Amino acid sequence: MRIVVFGASGGTGRELVRQALAQGHDVTAFVRNPQSFAAADLLRVVTGDALDSRAVASAIAGQQAVLSALGARSLADETLLPNSMQHILAAMKQQGIGRLIVLGASGVWPGASRRLSPPMRLLAKLLDATVLKKPFAAQRAMQQIIQASGTEWTVVQPPRLLNTPGRGQYRVDAEALPAGGTTIARADVATFMLAQLATTAMGFVDAVMAG
Repeated sequence: MRIVVFGASGGTGRELVRQALAQGHDVTAFVRNPQSFAAADLLRVVTGDALDSRAVASAIAGQQAVLSALGARSLADETLLPNSMQHILAAMKQQGIGRLIVLGASGVWPGASRRLSPPMRLLAKLLDATVLKKPFAAQRAMQQIIQASGTEWTVVQPPRLLNTPGRGQYRVDAEALPAGGTTIARADVATFMLAQLATTAMGFVDAVMAG
């Protein structure tokens, strides 16, 4: 399948590219820094800014699915995610591409932590109100844009991401983080996201490692 990965130079984005190539997909990696990736078979590297509608449209042209692992550039950034998603969706509509798989974050919506332990629920509430207030606001704005798009979309909302080897294990719950689900390897998130290319499921997914 021909896919484009936005945010390809980030931790999860790199895993998406690595695993997608291993699975035989034809991958376009959209990055800001041209030195982020070396050329490889089945890999096309496109340099651009996700806030540049023309660059986004160029990367999406000819693709069959779009994956985004974009993240805010700072804890104060409330614009990158919603604004870049508007460009992505506009280009998808223009090109007639229907499948969108996006990396989100757990805790963005009320009730996501209700199955966690009381201390973890308290910590999640504290982070939501302080250090993650603006990043979560950006996530909510982006996801509202996606919901209204009419695209076949899946938003994967993992807990804290770890740069550790994948275990090939995760749990999925469309309503809240499963009990004890506080961390997951980026590799496992990437595995789950790529698996969604074989489906047309719409909706939010909370994916966490099995304990």
